[in-house]
Amino acid sequence: MKNSELIKKDAADILRASLIALILSLLLVLLFALIVRWAALDGAALTVGNYVIKALAVLVGVCIGFKHPAGGAVKGGVTGLVYTLLTVFVFAVADGFRSANFNFADLLTTVVTGVIAGVIAVNLPRRGAKRGRG
Repeated sequence: MKNSELIKKDAADILRASLIALILSLLLVLLFALIVRWAALDGAALTVGNYVIKALAVLVGVCIGFKHPAGGAVKGGVTGLVYTLLTVFVFAVADGFRSANFNFADLLTTVVTGVIAGVIAVNLPRRGAKRGRG
């Protein structure tokens, strides 16, 4: 396969995984907001919940979004980076660009989670893939 075709497939995997993670994180943030309102959680719980939501979103996004089993760690790390940039932009738009909060710890969390998720994703057996006998 040509190098440019591989780059296009990898870019499609990264974009697909990032968008899945973004949509999932938006849904989880809404759910978490309801839980926070109902349970009256403190600031520490909000911070932990935020990191858990982001890590879970990237993990699920990568595991679902990657279709081509190559370069998992690199694609996962780039997915974490793209996801972080997308979330900063989307939440800044939602806030009317009054405060765009970029946090280095968020970036580090999502990139590391993306690397781990990428390794997991490329090693998961694919549905419909033929398994060797053995």
